[in-house]
Amino acid sequence: MDDLIAFLRARLDEDEQTARAAKPGPWQTDGGDVYAGYRTDAVVGHTDSAEHIARHNPARVMAEVYSKRQLLDSSAAACAPACGSVGRHSFDRTCALRWMGPVEEADGGQWVRDDTGARFAAPPVTPEWVFRVLALPYAGHPDYRSTWSS
Repeated sequence: MDDLIAFLRARLDEDEQTARAAKPGPWQTDGGDVYAGYRTDAVVGHTDSAEHIARHNPARVMAEVYSKRQLLDSSAAACAPACGSVGRHSFDRTCALRWMGPVEEADGGQWVRDDTGARFAAPPVTPEWVFRVLALPYAGHPDYRSTWSS
């Protein structure tokens, strides 16, 4: 699991470096052109995907890097001793990954309910699962291991 964590930290560092090197915003669109900064600044690009480009501006990338690092750090540090790195999540509120609840135990299993009251089997939430999910967007990277997606 250490190699997966190192992979994730390296990808987040790369995302941060790329965002810091980009022209600062605010980024905006105007008729398909994407602008960085004020309207008098040079056009960054003209594309049918202008809204997408403007939405994923450097400030947003930095916020995503920050939030992913928080999740990575809390899963690695706070959850591993309490929940263990393999198996099912304990759901006993000793773990940082309490967001999967509320969970009920019935019929020999653990269940969660959606907003309609439908019951679903509680998914296996472990630190390793969190790391694998965080790594999925980087599956095209040459250092990504296919075993991380299984």
